[in-house]
Amino acid sequence: MTLPSKPWQVVLIGSLVVAAIGAVDMRIEPQLGSAFFYMLPILLVTRHASARTSIVFSIVATWVSLYADLVTSGPEVPVYVPYWNVMLRFGVLMVPVWLVISLRKLNETLEARVHDRTARLEDEVKERLKLERRILDARESEQARIGQDLHDGLCQQLVATAFSAALLQRSLEDKAAPEAVQAERIAKSIDESIGQARDIAKGLHPVPLEEEGLETALRDLARSTSKHTGIRCIAEVSGKPSSLDKAYAIHLYRIAQEALSNAVKHASASMIMIRFSSNGGDFDLMVEDDGHGIGNSSRGGGMGLHTMDYRARTIGAEMNISSGKDGGTLVRCVSSPPSTIG
Repeated sequence: MTLPSKPWQVVLIGSLVVAAIGAVDMRIEPQLGSAFFYMLPILLVTRHASARTSIVFSIVATWVSLYADLVTSGPEVPVYVPYWNVMLRFGVLMVPVWLVISLRKLNETLEARVHDRTARLEDEVKERLKLERRILDARESEQARIGQDLHDGLCQQLVATAFSAALLQRSLEDKAAPEAVQAERIAKSIDESIGQARDIAKGLHPVPLEEEGLETALRDLARSTSKHTGIRCIAEVSGKPSSLDKAYAIHLYRIAQEALSNAVKHASASMIMIRFSSNGGDFDLMVEDDGHGIGNSSRGGGMGLHTMDYRARTIGAEMNISSGKDGGTLVRCVSSPPSTIG
């Protein structure tokens, strides 16, 4: 049973209880100890009503007890006794009323402080999230700049050098010079350097992400990982091409990139699967390896995991790391409950 909490309801119930106690007092001679019976409705009213209402209610209850005292007093009782009793009764009743009012004020003060602290903490969390977002944006922008400079500067310089090396090689071959073999090695070495520089540039600034979308960038990431690590990496994309905002695509790409890096470094995996599906604004990204799993891994508290989690929260997604089907590790970032993804 739930007691009413609205002040007028509590005052009404308290008045009925006081009237009932008064009716009983009029049939028997009130004792000073009967103040404790009046105390129950008074405490109830004090708990829910204002301080002024509580004091007025206490005075009314005291007058009811006085009236009952006067009605039941016999002629042998001195006239002043009922008034003396009612003053004592009023004093006894006001003590708990004062305590309850003080506790209510203290509770209200504490609630106000808690509310204030909570509001400050929420503001601090918002500011911290803004700062973290700015740091990530600045980091992304700087990576893109370095990648672009690497692609447009060093890579082009290496291409020109490779072209010169190839011309030198052909010239030496035409002259049947023995140095042609060394020139060929130099040309191949430069070609390998061009490939490595382009891969680094892609990692810093994935061009397919902007030009061909997240799906193509993920496939490119899988191919690049297989090429450089020897670990079989496959990207499976289902559903229609995503229409995600560029910021969302960048965060998802970086999450997949970090999960792949962790699997390569820590999981001793022989195969890594990237699965991505989207449906409108919803998405589901999974990176799963067949390594030794998270139980035996040292990748539990690295900065990369915190960054992945923050990136997921930034785009309103949930990230979860669990054991994979084959005992490896599954990293999943999903925008909404899995059941909504086709």
